Amino acid sequence: MQQENIQHLAIVRLSALGDVCHAMAVVQSIMKRYPSMRVTWVTSPLEAKLVRLLEGVDVVEYDKKSGFSGLLALRSQLKGQVFDVLLHLQWSIRASLVSRMIRAKRRIGFALSHSRERQHWFVNEYAPEPKGEHVLDSFLSIASVLGVDQPSLPCELSLPAETFGLPAKYVVINPSASKAERNWTIEGYQAILDYLLAKGICPVMTGGPSQDEIDFANSIMADRAENVVNLVGKTPLDMMLSVLRNAALVISPDTGPAHMATLVGTPVLGLYAHSDPRRTGPYRDLDKVISVYDELVEKEYQKPAAELPWSTRVHDPKAMQHIKVESVLAKLKTLI
Repeated sequence: MQQENIQHLAIVRLSALGDVCHAMAVVQSIMKRYPSMRVTWVTSPLEAKLVRLLEGVDVVEYDKKSGFSGLLALRSQLKGQVFDVLLHLQWSIRASLVSRMIRAKRRIGFALSHSRERQHWFVNEYAPEPKGEHVLDSFLSIASVLGVDQPSLPCELSLPAETFGLPAKYVVINPSASKAERNWTIEGYQAILDYLLAKGICPVMTGGPSQDEIDFANSIMADRAENVVNLVGKTPLDMMLSVLRNAALVISPDTGPAHMATLVGTPVLGLYAHSDPRRTGPYRDLDKVISVYDELVEKEYQKPAAELPWSTRVHDPKAMQHIKVESVLAKLKTLI
C-alpha cells in the first residue's frame, strides 16, 4: 500500500498493560513510516493513560463496564469518521464488538493460526503468519501488511521527570503480578534485596496501590525497610515509566511493569512459570529470563512445550515456587 493512501488509522487494543506496551512499540513504528497519518486508538481507561504518552495519537476510551450502552456511545462518538485501515490487535469478543462500532475500509486481524474467539468473523484481511512466537511478533505480523516489520524500542514517550530523588544507580524490584499465583516467594525476593544491599546498590520496590501488593512488599522488606526505597502505590503509570527508565535493571514476574521497562529500554530479569516467556516474556531480554515453564508444562500435559498449542498455560498454583533462589542470584550477578 502506498504511503499517501493511509490518511487515518484506527487501532483497537483495549487491555492489558503489557500487551498495550507491545502494541505501542508497533504503532509508533507505523507512525514513523506514515508521518502524516492520523491515528485513533480505542482502549480501556487504565491503558489509555499509557497510550496518551504516545505523541500524535487520538485516544478514545471504552470502559467494559459500560456494556452495550457504551458501545452505542462509542459509535456515536466516531460517527462520520471512515478510517482507511483498522488494526484489530485483540482477540476477544468484546474487542471485536468494539471494532464493529468503527467504520473502516480495511479491517486487518491476526493470521487464522493466532485468531481466537472468532476474531476472523470481524475482519476482512488476515495478517501473514508471525515470524516469531512472541505476542509482539503477532502484532508485527499485522503491521507488516502496512510495510512495518520492526517495533520502535525503546519507544519515544512524553514522560515526567522522576521526582523521588533516587540515586544514580538503583535496581527496581516489582514483586507482584496481576494474579497472586504468579508472584515469586518472599524468601526469594529477600535474597535479592540482601544481595543488592551487600553490593551497595539501592533496591527500589514498586507496585500498585492494592492492599495485597502493599502487604506483599512490606513482608518482603521486613527489617530491611529502612534500606529500601518503597514506591509501592506511589507511582502513576507515567511516573512509573520514568522510574523504570532510569533503573539499571528491573526484576519482575510476568506482569505489566516488566513490559513497561522494555518499552523504555531498561533490561529486565523476568521470572516465569505459568506462561511461556518465548510468548509473553520481556521482548528484548528473553536471554535474561529465569523460567521453569518448560519442565512444568511437560509435567502437566505429558508433552513438551513445542508440541502444545501456542498459548498453553501451567495451572499449578505453586508453579512459581519451583524457581530456585540460586538460579536467580546467578543470573543477577551476571547483569550487575
